[in-house]
Amino acid sequence: MLTIRSAAAGDAQAIGAVFDAAVREGWKYLGELAARPMFPPEEWDAEVAKHAPPNAMLVAVDDTGRVIGFAAVHPAEGEMFLLFVHPDHAGLGVGRALLEAAHDVLRSAGCREAFLYTHEQNKRAIAVYEAAGYRRDGTVRESEFRGVYQREPRLVKKLS
Repeated sequence: MLTIRSAAAGDAQAIGAVFDAAVREGWKYLGELAARPMFPPEEWDAEVAKHAPPNAMLVAVDDTGRVIGFAAVHPAEGEMFLLFVHPDHAGLGVGRALLEAAHDVLRSAGCREAFLYTHEQNKRAIAVYEAAGYRRDGTVRESEFRGVYQREPRLVKKLS
């Protein structure tokens, strides 16, 4: 059984653990950077606090109450900001459920469109988003994180 709910302060470290596991598995193209935690525990506390309303952070919890995925949105911009699922639960619909719940939050805030950026090399994420109706709009954000250069295409979806 899967439950999607708003994240609470006490979820921060579990959210960080999901992120670390997902990055180790899915971002191998980042080499050593993906092999170890990218953010200290206090940054996850701050990230959860930052996503209090009007923003939103959602967690997917299994039947034991364990956090197995999370998503964050910024309704003022219509941005789908974060979406990660623990690799042990990948391919089981957790990401789709989180994505739909995040879209519901955006719709409730009056957003008619959602957008996101994802790493160009993250083929799995791009495939998931495209299967959910997102399409590249030609915009590419370029950045550098801890010495690693990234290109991130922007994907957009109409919310109905």
